[in-house]
Amino acid sequence: MPMSTNYSRRGFLALILAMISWGLGNPFADMALDAFAVSQLLVLEIGFGFLIVAIFLAWRRRKLKINWKLAAALGLLEPGFTYLFGNIGYSRGTVSTGLIVMASEVFFVAIIGAVFLKEFISPRMIFSIILGFGGVVVAVSEVRSGGEDSWFGVFAFTLAAIFASLYVVVARIYAARDNVVDLVFGQLFVGTIFAFIIFVLSGSNFPESNSIEMKYWLAAFCSGLFGAALPFILFNYASSLVATKYSALALNAIPIVGIGFGGLLGRGLPTPIQALGGLIVVLSLYVGTRGDEKHVTLK
Repeated sequence: MPMSTNYSRRGFLALILAMISWGLGNPFADMALDAFAVSQLLVLEIGFGFLIVAIFLAWRRRKLKINWKLAAALGLLEPGFTYLFGNIGYSRGTVSTGLIVMASEVFFVAIIGAVFLKEFISPRMIFSIILGFGGVVVAVSEVRSGGEDSWFGVFAFTLAAIFASLYVVVARIYAARDNVVDLVFGQLFVGTIFAFIIFVLSGSNFPESNSIEMKYWLAAFCSGLFGAALPFILFNYASSLVATKYSALALNAIPIVGIGFGGLLGRGLPTPIQALGGLIVVLSLYVGTRGDEKHVTLK
């Protein structure tokens, strides 16, 4: 049955706040990679996120109820593989390119939602998906070997978007059945184990940790706070109240917030071509959802 208006508003508010948080987390991760290796940051950002949630639950002093099968699936998809490929991408590319390419998650979500959840996609939405992918192609058209961006980085960002879209769909189907904070605890616990496995397999360590400036440690902590702890709690809560295609719409806030905040952190601004591609992506989301609001049904 439809949820009340208050639940609808709470769901959309949580969804938007989650996207803003993820948008803030991306530039911090990119900044931290100036001092840390990919596997090092993976352990730090997911580990910090897990620690924050664990401290919160310890403060609440209650017994956890976790569906470990679901937590494992979500934790491996995101933060696991999504953050791994995202970090690889940022090590080979810029914030602007990464956020625009990973915005294709929006369109993968809509496609997967239609195929597996049988959610209706209007001709307008189909057009917006095509337009959106076209915007991504425009944004990466300046990628050249030897530049700040590389095709390897674009490929890694694309894999991150695919894993993130699978996460959105799985959360949409199953997350409503579990306590949100408990589920995020289990999800980040699995993600932390995954990160340590990658850390060990890559032969990484922290031999020169004392020489790393405090600002990079702070960036790693903030990437865990804004990129893991806060957004997963908010998104898992919202996923039970908002249809997948509207989750896709809200995802469009990530590149806008991330690129703007990245500029404030000195991580660079998009080139005119990247800005054009990003604008096309934003326009495609507006076209795809304009006029559909009257059909919203929150289950």
